[in-house]
Amino acid sequence: MHSSKTNHLAGQISEVRRPMVEKTQSIIFLRRAYSLFSVQDLARAASLHPRHLEKFVGFGLIEPAVRTRSGPLFPRSSLERLRRIDRLRRDLGINLAGIAAVLDMRDRIEGLQKEVERLRGRLRLVE
Repeated sequence: MHSSKTNHLAGQISEVRRPMVEKTQSIIFLRRAYSLFSVQDLARAASLHPRHLEKFVGFGLIEPAVRTRSGPLFPRSSLERLRRIDRLRRDLGINLAGIAAVLDMRDRIEGLQKEVERLRGRLRLVE
C-alpha cells in the first residue's frame, strides 16, 4: 500500500514538473535559436555588473526582445548597444538622460542614412 501511495505521489509530481520542464526547454530553445542573452549573460559579455544592465533597462536604454518568467532575454545587438552606453557613461561622463538623447540621435541619423541610400537607388533607376 505504501508503494502505491508513493507511485501516485510520484505521478502527481511528474504532472506538475512536466509543464515547468517544457517551459524551461522552450526558453532554452528561444535563447539558442535567436541568440538571446539573459541579464547575467549579457552583463558578463559586456563586463558589467547585472545591476548596471538592469538600471539601463529600467531607464529604457536597452529593451529585451522578449520577457519570460525567468527574466528578460536580449538580442545579440544589445551587446554592442550596451558597450556603447558604458563607453558614453564611463569615458565621457554622460548621465543616463544624456545617453538616451545621444542614442536617439544616433538612431535617427542611421535611419536618415538608410533613407538617403534608398533615394539614391531610386534616382539611379530614373537616370
